[in-house]
This record gives sequence, C-alpha cells and structure tokens, in this order.
Amino acid sequence: MASFKKYKTKTKGTLWMFKIDTGVDPKTGKRTNTTRRGFASKSEAKLAADELEVHLQDGTLINESKNILISTFLEDWVEIYKRKTVRNNTYKQHKNNIKNHLVPNLGFEKVTKLTNAQYQNFINEMISKRSKRTVEIIHTTMLSAMYKAVELEVIKKNPCSKITIPDPNINKLKSPDTLKYLTKKEVFDFLNAAFVDNWKYYIFFKTLIETGLRKGEALALQRDDVNIDEKRIIVNKTLVYDEMKYENIFSPPKTNASNRKILITENLSRELKSHIVKQKEDELQLDQVDRNDFGLVFNRGDGLPFAKSTLQRAFKRICKNAGIDKNITIHGLRHTHAVLMLESGASMKEVQERLGHASIEVTADIYAHITEFIEVRSIDNYAAYMNYPQIN
Repeated sequence: MASFKKYKTKTKGTLWMFKIDTGVDPKTGKRTNTTRRGFASKSEAKLAADELEVHLQDGTLINESKNILISTFLEDWVEIYKRKTVRNNTYKQHKNNIKNHLVPNLGFEKVTKLTNAQYQNFINEMISKRSKRTVEIIHTTMLSAMYKAVELEVIKKNPCSKITIPDPNINKLKSPDTLKYLTKKEVFDFLNAAFVDNWKYYIFFKTLIETGLRKGEALALQRDDVNIDEKRIIVNKTLVYDEMKYENIFSPPKTNASNRKILITENLSRELKSHIVKQKEDELQLDQVDRNDFGLVFNRGDGLPFAKSTLQRAFKRICKNAGIDKNITIHGLRHTHAVLMLESGASMKEVQERLGHASIEVTADIYAHITEFIEVRSIDNYAAYMNYPQIN
C-alpha cells in the first residue's frame, strides 16, 4: 500500500509524493520501496500509485509515454529492470546515484526533452564537485537507463552517449607552492621513521620514492613484475577500486606511455628480494582459507591489497614521527622521485620515461619550477668541464 505526503519546492510550490512497497529483495530478505514525486494533487499521486502497483505485478515499465519525467523513468528502471538482474551492490549503487545525483539535478525534466548539451553541462558541473571516477559511475547509471529508454522507444537516440568527462586536473599546473615533495634529508628521516613503524609500509613507500610509481601501479605489482637479477620493475597495470562492484580490480595503466620497465638501485633490489622471500614464508603459515594468492608484492599479509585509508593513515603517522609537517600526500612521493632525479643530474627525458608521462611537455610543465636549478648546475658542470685556461 502506498503512503502519500506533501512537500515544498523552490520553483513549483507544493507538490505531492508517494512511497510504495516493492516487495522483498530476494538477495537480502529485506523489504524495499520506491518513491515518486512531482504530483500536483493527492488524487493525481494516488492514480500513479495504483498504476505502479499494477505494473510492479506484471513486470512492465509504468508510463512509457512521451511525457514521462526523468525522475519517474529512473526510479521505474532501477526497480523493474535492475533490482532482480544485477548484483545487490550494483543495484544499491544505481539507487544511490539516482537519489543523490540524477533526480536532484535532472529529475524534473522530461526524458524526451533532455539534450546532449544539457547533459554535458550536468557532467561539467559534477566534475567540479566530485572525482572523475565518481562522475564516471554516476554517468554509467544514466547512460544505461537512457539506453533502456531507446529500447522501449520512449526516445530515438540516447542523449548521454556522446559526452566527454573532463579531467578535473587538466588545467592545474604545478608550481613551487602546489607541488609537494620531500627533500633529500626529509627522505632519510621519513624512511627511518617508516622502518621503525612497520616493514610493510617501509618497503612500499621506499619503492614509491625510488621509482616514482603511482600508488595504484605499485599496489598492482605482482612478484613476476619484479626482475631482481636485471634490477627492473615491469609496469603494465594499475589497481583501482571499482565502486560498482565494491572490489579492487586490475586496470590498464593511465596511458600507453605508462607501460614501462624501470631500472632500480642495487639497494632497492636487495630489499625487495628479502621482502618477497619473507612474504612467501609468512603466507605459508596462513590457513588456506585465509590466503589470497594474487602474488601481490605489497599486501596486508593475507595476499589482499592495502586499503587506501590504511596507507593514508600510515603515511600521516610516519610523517608526524619523522617531524615532517608539510601538507604532503602519498602522491607527493612520486614528485619526490622526479625532483631528486632531476637534481641528481637526470635529464627531463629520462624522468619522463621513468614516470610514464605521455609527453616530455607534461613532465616539463609539472617540474618547470626547478628548471633554474638545473640550468645553474648545467652551466657549472660545463664550466668545470671546459676549465678554460686564463689568457694573459
């Protein structure tokens, strides 16, 4: 049975809504419900509720007319076409996207009136407030729902199919004030504190400092990716958290240039070898049920990757214990590697290849602030090399 309620809006005055029981979720055993809004009167809301109950019984989408609102269509779509056909976590993610993002921003528009430009503006607005990954997940829900609208002949074309999700960081060039990294002394202090804190964190963070790997690239490293004899690390994937599946998955690296082989120091090679040997010994002590054999070089101890929050807490704790009070993130260790490589004499091209940047322009833009230091060092080296004799 439906329940009805009045509510106020900023632009359309007082409207009516109803909530209706949609049955028991077979996966959780819990009762579920759906809500409809935007009715001018209680009687109008009751007619819609009665019609919805009929369609929930026979499994057909309510109101496939040309006047259907996006809010109504999305709520019907997720209950009728998704609730019993996808994993429960995926269903919940769709529900969350609809309730918190799509309905508040697009809900009062008719499905037939939504344009590509209007939807692109919505995406542009979202990217200014949310991470790119979150916007991609929200977009996945809307895109899938509109494809169903095309299939049902509510619309002829999907207005969400040819849009661009901007990179929120594309215009954020780094400067001495925004680019955070550790100095040579701070690296020593940080690693000493990490060693005292926990070996697992020490070897993970040291690898980031000495290779410039992105955090996801390091977490995706498997033992076969580390060639101890050649002192090289193979980078061919990254580990990302799939918010639709609620699990970590391997994904291709950020760009084609991110597929690379990185030469490492003798010191890091030796410590990684020791780490992997000890890791294998520890895993043999685990019960088979507790062992997750993904072969990850960096894991919690049971084979599973570190949680993002766990690494962040460890990083902040180690920085504090090392007396480092600058506002630096784990990604700052990648910048640390690049800056120290450049300061030690590496060329911009060499740093670009180690970091896996798509072009040298990207590297030069990010690290332009140390160009003056490099120029001074280069001219000093040139002068020392030439060592012109004094002309009398």
